[in-house]
Amino acid sequence: MPQDEERPPINECVARSGGTNWGEEGNRVPKPVIDAHTHVFCWGENPADGFMSEVTKRGLLTRLLVWITGLKKEPGETLSDKMRNMLLRHLRESSLDHAVVLAQDAIYRQDGSRDDAATHFYVSNDYVFRLAREHPKILPGPSINPWRRGALAELERCREKGARLVKIHTAIQGVDPSAKQFDSFYHLAADLGMVLTFHTGYEHTCRVVSQKFADPALLGRPLDHGLPIIAAHVGTCAFHDAEDFYPNFVRMAQRYPNLYGDTAVMATTIRWFALRRLSREPESIRSRIIHGSDYPLPPARLPFLLRTGLFPPERRNPLDMDLRIKRAYGFGPGYENQVWAFINPEK
Repeated sequence: MPQDEERPPINECVARSGGTNWGEEGNRVPKPVIDAHTHVFCWGENPADGFMSEVTKRGLLTRLLVWITGLKKEPGETLSDKMRNMLLRHLRESSLDHAVVLAQDAIYRQDGSRDDAATHFYVSNDYVFRLAREHPKILPGPSINPWRRGALAELERCREKGARLVKIHTAIQGVDPSAKQFDSFYHLAADLGMVLTFHTGYEHTCRVVSQKFADPALLGRPLDHGLPIIAAHVGTCAFHDAEDFYPNFVRMAQRYPNLYGDTAVMATTIRWFALRRLSREPESIRSRIIHGSDYPLPPARLPFLLRTGLFPPERRNPLDMDLRIKRAYGFGPGYENQVWAFINPEK
């Protein structure tokens, strides 16, 4: 390395991770393996950290997830503690170098005030920043609803704390990505060098404001600002949904080279067919697919036995198993690490 070339500063959230592109002797090292789409939830014992509505807690999918993951067997005094401990254990034991753990902003009224009564799933940005400080594998993925009062200030604050990726859940948070009111938000995100991840495809985990907002065809406005946009789930829907937004993702990806997609939730039973369909797209689209699991939703093994074998060693860890399934589809050499070029806090 030339003597006058300086290493970029180490961000507080990854200083202990070893996930830098510089080795101890000044040589570049391989890019890390990253899961760009994981979740943590809070039951609501400390609402400042996060909460779920009673409707969401009683929902079939929530109860099924708690049972399938064995969450109640984890150490911890509360369900929120158990969720945190399960996430940290799976990350620590996984082959991943990093995982982006996403927050979940609330629903806001048109005047920018928060509407907790209408919010069914909330995880604060400060909670995921705290997790990132506690565990070297975690990269914070704050969530900002652009309807909120002070959204621009929160975007700047999150960037100052080291975040490069911000999640907007279109359907749950009631955000139409094509609304012109959000131009200032998109413009600032581009100036700050941020990546915006938008939920696309039908949402099933909790109540939504509108499934129509999850159509990738609505992403033209943020894409026109030039920043990288990740369409979470690439617009895929379950086999029983009334619509399929995936063809709109393909059309938008053909039009915009700054549109990427992730494979979150696509290793589950209700969307197992989506990976095969995506893997048959031209290389120009496959090369922009990013690894995401949607943890703690566990991957299904049965639909993928022919690709992974009956007893793959990765089956003991849901993060590793999800990655094993998706590696089998050959999305390309950048599938599990190209997102690092966008979210590396050292840049």
